[in-house]
Amino acid sequence: MSYRKIFWGVMLVLIGSLFILKNTGIIYFDWLTIWRLWPLILILWGISLIPVKDYMKLVFSIAAIGFSILLVNRYDKTGYYSFGWKDSDRKHRFEWNDSETNTEEVSKQEMFQAFDSAITRVELKLEAAAGDFRIEEEIPVAKILTFMKEGSVGNYSMTSRDDSSKRFIELRINESNIRMKNLGNRVRLGLNDYPTWDFDLDIGAANLDFDLSKYKVGKLKIDGGASSMKIKLGEAIELTEIEIDAGAASIDLRIPQGAGAELKTETALTSKSFKGFDKVSNGLYRTPNFETSTQKIYLDIDAAVSSLNIERY
Repeated sequence: MSYRKIFWGVMLVLIGSLFILKNTGIIYFDWLTIWRLWPLILILWGISLIPVKDYMKLVFSIAAIGFSILLVNRYDKTGYYSFGWKDSDRKHRFEWNDSETNTEEVSKQEMFQAFDSAITRVELKLEAAAGDFRIEEEIPVAKILTFMKEGSVGNYSMTSRDDSSKRFIELRINESNIRMKNLGNRVRLGLNDYPTWDFDLDIGAANLDFDLSKYKVGKLKIDGGASSMKIKLGEAIELTEIEIDAGAASIDLRIPQGAGAELKTETALTSKSFKGFDKVSNGLYRTPNFETSTQKIYLDIDAAVSSLNIERY
């Protein structure tokens, strides 16, 4: 019997078993956990190409799946992606709720950074493990950044330091109890349009909707997993550098029509749409006005098993 038939038969049995165990309350996991394991597709594909007997491929495949689940369960800092066992949830950062009358605890958190006219550049590092993240349009002029969070996926800590005219701000999620029934996280960020902004975003299963069209964006770096990204850039600065590394993600970028853009991309099993770009060579694209435009946007995007769409507006 071929490896392919055995493997997919075993996979269907395992998936069906997971549904039964989840529905009966024996284990808990979120289906975003499965998306978090998207690199397994590449691993299993590689195993299928190894010149060994089919039973060895099956053994390697099962071992790879088990080892990957173990790593996610053991090393995920937020607990959002982990599998939970009803009889041992005290070993996890979860709180099991068997009563239908209990309601989800929703926490609210607000923080801010005061405005300082001496600060002309800000680097924001954000750990966005899961949830919905958006940019607010207006904030008080006395503040350089506001942070508002509502949900049940822990609280955040904010640290900052200044180096001459640059401020470094880090927003990191704290390890905390996460209730099983309704994981939620809604974050609203407010930015002052005076400084130039550099972003370093580490996102997991997050929905990212950043309208940055009115801000001076110097650099934007995103390390993303099974996420949805909608980003709109503006014309407030002459040079913007974008770097995105993502898997199992939906990426939607909008750039101004007047900006000259260069795109370098490496993709695997990814749908692509680059409207308004001309192909220069393999993996390299440019807008027709790239050489003549005074505003330049450089995009470097690596994506696997994703959807990548770039439009000019």
